Amino acid sequence: MQPRGRPPSLSQEALLDAARDVFLERGLDATTSEIAKRARISESVIFYRYKTKEALFAAVFERQLVLPPAFARLEWRAGMGEVADNLFDAGMALVDLSQRVLPFMMMACVSPTKLNVFAKQARKPHPMKRQMLAVLSRYFDAEMQAGRLRPAQSEVLARLFIGGITQYVMSEYLEPPTSELEPPTFLREMIHLVLHGAAEAPSGRATARARRRR
Repeated sequence: MQPRGRPPSLSQEALLDAARDVFLERGLDATTSEIAKRARISESVIFYRYKTKEALFAAVFERQLVLPPAFARLEWRAGMGEVADNLFDAGMALVDLSQRVLPFMMMACVSPTKLNVFAKQARKPHPMKRQMLAVLSRYFDAEMQAGRLRPAQSEVLARLFIGGITQYVMSEYLEPPTSELEPPTFLREMIHLVLHGAAEAPSGRATARARRRR
């Protein structure tokens, strides 16, 4: 019997929202009974849509693996605005995505016996990663062609950018914070290093940059 005060059906998005919240709270010890209670539906509704808890977990995980709009628009911003600002907007979207996805990746990878087939799938490169590399590489290539960046291997720049963000989010998640380096500060400094390197700048440029950061 449908719980009182609940509409006769529950949207797929609402069910996945409830499952996501319970998995984040309870990890893989979460039960379909707990998820059904959170969603205010009967457990049979879950099994009608997803044959196993593993399948439900996979659906929750996959739903989040969508390229953020701010990242997807990056290549169309080539030649417009400041390169650092374009990368910052895309980078903050990637930080947010990584923070949402990482807990589920860790659950899948550290508990392969509970998720077996899905755990193996989670370790494989996801199409979205290739898409991110392609978008970033095309953006860097376009900025080089426009003369706003010096010639370089665009895929190397793309991997540095994605890898730096991934490492930052993972270290903040797995270890107690060792500093008060907030995502925007980290991202601005990382972008500066990717674009300009760590070599000492002429005194005039260094002074001008110091003024902008105050």
